[in-house]
Amino acid sequence: MKKALFLLIFVLLFAGCGSDSAHSGKEGDDMPKQGYTQIDQETAKEMMAREDGHVVVDVRRQEEYDAGHIPGAILVPNELIGCDAPEALPDYDQILLIYCRSGNRSKQAAEKLAGMGYTRVYEFGGIIDWTGEIVTGPAPEAPQNAVLRLSSFDGGGPEYSVEIADPALLSCTMERDYGTRRDEPEDGSPYDVILTFTGLKPGTTAVCVHSRSPIMEEEDLYYTAVVDEALNVAMESDEARSAP
Repeated sequence: MKKALFLLIFVLLFAGCGSDSAHSGKEGDDMPKQGYTQIDQETAKEMMAREDGHVVVDVRRQEEYDAGHIPGAILVPNELIGCDAPEALPDYDQILLIYCRSGNRSKQAAEKLAGMGYTRVYEFGGIIDWTGEIVTGPAPEAPQNAVLRLSSFDGGGPEYSVEIADPALLSCTMERDYGTRRDEPEDGSPYDVILTFTGLKPGTTAVCVHSRSPIMEEEDLYYTAVVDEALNVAMESDEARSAP
């Protein structure tokens, strides 16, 4: 009896493990595969030479970064990468080139970021093998993004979409913020739509925010986005074009 009970428990445990493995290994349209790409350092150098809005990410500690880092790299310590997206990396589609000291922490960070939904994560090992330029000193200030906050509500409030004339200069992410405001359910729940614009390379481009609602008039809001050499973004409203 005891032997039969032991065999039953073993079979159930084995079946459970097999079920998890089959689920985690499933690929297809209903379960997209997530992950990062490992590249060699020569490929990383070639990618750094392109003007495509990439960002080089150093995932070591502050004192390690200060002692020597790749020029232009921003500091996002691996120990501080948790469940939420780092503030320094607001664009989930931006090219991320990640390194650490020897290649261990960079792999951990790349896996975590890819798991959060970052789509273009590249890991290229450690700075101990880097043959390019290395600079010292504290991390530069992160570029200032531009943020627009627009109002809406569930059940009829406007839906927003963004059109950027030159997407090579600027990217945009959108999220809802309900805050602590809640009306009665039948009235709908108000929320803010937060648009965050991130500079990819210097220049000026037009931006149009489309507002569409089944119970309100359609509206287009026009802006001019200016990205400076430090990739700071300034949004200037074009009130003449936005006026009804």
